[in-house]
Amino acid sequence: MASLQSKTTSTSHYFSALSISIIFAQVMVAKILDIRSIQISLSIIIVLGMIFCIFTPNYYLFKMGARFAGQIMLFYMALGITFLILNQPRLMFTSLACCAGLCIFLKQSSNSDLKHPVPTDELSIKVAHFNVSVSDEDYESTVQAMLQADADLISIQELTPDWQYALNEVLTDKYPYYSSVVRFDPFGLAVYSKHPIEQLDTFYFEEIPNYSGTIKINNSNHKFKFVCGHTTPPLYSLAYEKMKGHIKVLAQEATQDSMPVITIGNFHAPPWWAEIQDLRTTAQLADSRRSAAYGISEIFQSPGDYIFYNQGFSCLNFENIFTPNSSHLGIQGRYQFKRNAEKAN
Repeated sequence: MASLQSKTTSTSHYFSALSISIIFAQVMVAKILDIRSIQISLSIIIVLGMIFCIFTPNYYLFKMGARFAGQIMLFYMALGITFLILNQPRLMFTSLACCAGLCIFLKQSSNSDLKHPVPTDELSIKVAHFNVSVSDEDYESTVQAMLQADADLISIQELTPDWQYALNEVLTDKYPYYSSVVRFDPFGLAVYSKHPIEQLDTFYFEEIPNYSGTIKINNSNHKFKFVCGHTTPPLYSLAYEKMKGHIKVLAQEATQDSMPVITIGNFHAPPWWAEIQDLRTTAQLADSRRSAAYGISEIFQSPGDYIFYNQGFSCLNFENIFTPNSSHLGIQGRYQFKRNAEKAN
């Protein structure tokens, strides 16, 4: 019994000492933050962080820093709460205001619509995009995810000979119209369609293949154009410049026709980068994604794969596709033809 009382007293003293230490630290930090010059310096740093995320200089290091704009926004929110606890209203207001500014910026950089449009009786199609390298050769579950998506058009990236064999074994019955460029590097690609591919071109950017084609919907007068591409990851400055040039080529290809257009691919750039914004502006495309991240479980990542659409479509819904171990496998969306969309001749 004496031993138990001794342990209880020791634990009580430990927590008392810890509480006193925390209170002392809070008081000291609060006194430091009360110094006007420190408040001004911290406010300037916080505001500059927001400015560099929104108006990012066109240099590689700045671009890589701006990739984490979503995480910086969350950090500012946590910082504002911390300053609230420390009774620092000026710093709290600055942090939360910058958090709100980044929030608005990130929302406007994706799809600014708050709601999906209401479906009408017009024809709609479903499009899915997969990066098969993510599944780590889990052929069965990946192919099942593609079948469950039940898309009218499936885009595949990072296609290797093994993956082509696995996909053709299962998909070709349901998707009789398909084409592929098999590579041993990350730039192999394929398309599988339920509907006839009337025209298909393979165009290259510095030996990287891309697809541009036209699909006519079975038993209807509608057709649409699709553009598929996969850019070089901007892991260093030269690769970043290569990515920029590749995105410009894809933007030019997506603007060559007046018909409804779907542009699909992994461009290794978040929605708020100028390269993605320029692509959308040049080709008059909208982003299917309505947020700046994959989801709660991927809160520290930023998206790089997209399904864009032009004014010939309305996006009815959009969602991410995950592997059984919760890795990001792909994306899918449903797109409705608008009444004034071009019809097939």
